[in-house]
Amino acid sequence: MPETFFARPASEEALERASSTDPDNPFLTARYLRSQRMLGREGWLFSLEDAGAMRTSALCFLERGRLRHTLTIPSSPPVAMGSPFWQGVRAFITEQGITDLELSTFASPESRIPHWPGELERVDRTEFAMPLKNVELLPRVSKSHRERISKGRRKGLVVRRDGSDAAIDAHVALHITSMDRRKSRGENVSTAFERAGSAALIASGAGELFQAMLGDHVASSLLILRSATGAYSESSGNSKEGMAIGASHFLRFESAVALQTEGVEVFYLGGVRPAEGGLRSFKAGFGTTPIDTQSVSAYVGSPVRRHLSSAIQWLRHAATTGR
Repeated sequence: MPETFFARPASEEALERASSTDPDNPFLTARYLRSQRMLGREGWLFSLEDAGAMRTSALCFLERGRLRHTLTIPSSPPVAMGSPFWQGVRAFITEQGITDLELSTFASPESRIPHWPGELERVDRTEFAMPLKNVELLPRVSKSHRERISKGRRKGLVVRRDGSDAAIDAHVALHITSMDRRKSRGENVSTAFERAGSAALIASGAGELFQAMLGDHVASSLLILRSATGAYSESSGNSKEGMAIGASHFLRFESAVALQTEGVEVFYLGGVRPAEGGLRSFKAGFGTTPIDTQSVSAYVGSPVRRHLSSAIQWLRHAATTGR
């Protein structure tokens, strides 16, 4: 019997069923749904089912504006490009009047995303998965990384797990500082980072802050999302002092050790683009497995709506700037 595509408003009960299709995926949990609802996003669950059993699933979010409706799939499932899943997504886009499509592959197994009319950007990216189940972690880490981890320990770094307002503020500040450093080196990174997103992930229980402390100073901060057997490095940041003493290496390794003792089987360290050679070496040095994936942005609405939306944006800009 062929698999059938279903699109339903996401509920925590449905997410409990869906999460069994990929228990390593922190973007497919009831807690993650709860966090995005706190931000005003409308959750939908897409699935392929056979005789009532879910075979693969994806948690999606719909944001409706007056003229443009955006559909975001943070973690696209590992299905073939000709799968009924993608046919179902196309039908949903038409039914709901979607204009903007954002497809990502956070914590996704190796996969390819089909071509979309109106593609604005297609980015090859590599996720790095650190296996934790039944492995000794330190021998898998590169020599240079082990030296940095040891240096952090000698300097007195300790790990704090804290969800307080002060800890969130420190995380946001360090993340923005780190992005500013990368941008100054010529890297194509976004410096936009809102506190509300981190706070919602922590308040919902979808994520937790791990921070490397040097006395009362936060030297490195890591926001980790959790699922039944998986974890994902959602965002991070380091102080200048922390970078000098290996705080980032120390924190990721010690976080992995803590996750391993709590039954996590795979720790995704996040993705990199082809040009991000330094970041690639950093993540590969933890004994990770590279997973080749993609992300896609596309305009899937009508040309009329796009022109009208652009005209309104121009008028708003003109009213603001006086031009």
